[in-house]
Amino acid sequence: MDSKYILNITELDSQHEEIETIFIALQAAIDDKERWHALLENLCEKLKFHFYAEESIMRVFAYPEYQEHRKSHLEILKTVEGYRNRDLTEADVAMLRDHPMQLFLEQILTQDLRFAAFLNRNKERLGIQ
Repeated sequence: MDSKYILNITELDSQHEEIETIFIALQAAIDDKERWHALLENLCEKLKFHFYAEESIMRVFAYPEYQEHRKSHLEILKTVEGYRNRDLTEADVAMLRDHPMQLFLEQILTQDLRFAAFLNRNKERLGIQ
């Protein structure tokens, strides 16, 4: 993963890398329907787990932008899950080449990095080492 997406929160960074790997594999498998759907299912599960983990940390530390951040998670998940159990059209294929991954990466840049900065600024007050 490009260094500009690194939060310096080991577990979340590791999850981001796993998700990016699945997105890349999904894009490469776009012409293999069976593999593509299997990867999509895996991606949905990884996203759900990751978003739950991230939101749990936010709630524990009373992150003030939690609701806004959660909405972006739901938007990404809704977009990705919208492709489940359906045959892809040519328009879907064109959109899927970049759109869901772009949403995910933008979310890291615009919201996850703000959350990481919040934790870093408040480490002492929050009891984080």
